[in-house]
Amino acid sequence: MIGTGRTTVGILLFAELTADNVVVVTGAAGGIGTLLTQYAKHVGATVVGLAGGPTKVARVAELAADIALDYDAADWTERARAALGDRAATVVFDAVGGERGLGAVDLLGPGGRHIVYGWAGGGPLDLDEVELERRGITSLQVVGKPMLDRIGGPAGMRKLEEDSMALAASGVLVPSVHRFPLAEAAAAHRAIETRGTMGKVVLVP
Repeated sequence: MIGTGRTTVGILLFAELTADNVVVVTGAAGGIGTLLTQYAKHVGATVVGLAGGPTKVARVAELAADIALDYDAADWTERARAALGDRAATVVFDAVGGERGLGAVDLLGPGGRHIVYGWAGGGPLDLDEVELERRGITSLQVVGKPMLDRIGGPAGMRKLEEDSMALAASGVLVPSVHRFPLAEAAAAHRAIETRGTMGKVVLVP
């Protein structure tokens, strides 16, 4: 929880979520995606949780996402728009990039924010200033220097850790853990490589 929770809280600093937000979380069954979904629901936001495959989508639904969709399905963006009705997304938490990330960005309305913390699904999106202005949105990569600048340098990491542990202690954030016996370490690595895990992978002796 220290590393994942700390990063999650740092990402959330850039979002300042409220109950008025419509939040799209890519990789919503992953370690950070799970926590972002939980926090967004905690503040009362409407959450669209995206994941790949029925097992992961079921997990996202368990997290109480208002809309849980499989972005491996060809029509997932149409289904998202239908479910949202006349509401547009206001925040996209993007961990995947590529075509799936672009589909999530397409759900943003004017004034929307694309908050990037990874691109596991095909590389970062090429959204230049002209394209961002056309869409009326902003896009910010928040991990690394932007986060350090936001918290006042490396010393601020301790505060992120303390805040994440407090949220865990209060039950707002509950980390998702995928356990493997230590003897199956090779299988755990294969599962990670093929995106067959949910949450953080832990080897149990």
